Amino acid sequence: KVGTGSSAHIETKELPGPVPQVALVALDPHTGEVLALVGGRNYGFSQLNHAVAKRPTGSIFKPFVYAAAVNTAITGSPEKAITPATLIDDSPTTFAYGDQIYEPRNYKNEYHGQVTARYALAQSLNNATVKLAEMVGYNNVAELARASGIASVKATPAIALGAYDA
Repeated sequence: KVGTGSSAHIETKELPGPVPQVALVALDPHTGEVLALVGGRNYGFSQLNHAVAKRPTGSIFKPFVYAAAVNTAITGSPEKAITPATLIDDSPTTFAYGDQIYEPRNYKNEYHGQVTARYALAQSLNNATVKLAEMVGYNNVAELARASGIASVKATPAIALGAYDA
């Protein structure tokens, strides 16, 4: 607020902050041909091509875990098949893999106890997803990812949360 009385008015100042980057890849859905590719806001500012740079996939990798789980209906015994209604424990857990310890946490450290696989995926629950990957077998999740073209994955608990580059 600037001034007093009837001449008072509000002034807004926009402070400089980080400039978000963007990327775009436009494909022809019929041929797969690349129609346009934009790698960033300003090449003079950053030469990193955000459209093709490899980065950890993060939570967008989680559907691979759930797809590998649903595949158990085809590849395993029917009584051990995992479905969207399968219950998974979403509680704080320490996962041991070889001589390594992995302790993922859910967003805001909120845990939900027993949840369905459907709910765990919809809510992007980290601990439940790692537990599901453990149930399915980290190697099965990695195999599905590799078959989809993501070559950098390793069969570890961290695979479930997209720790590897793609």
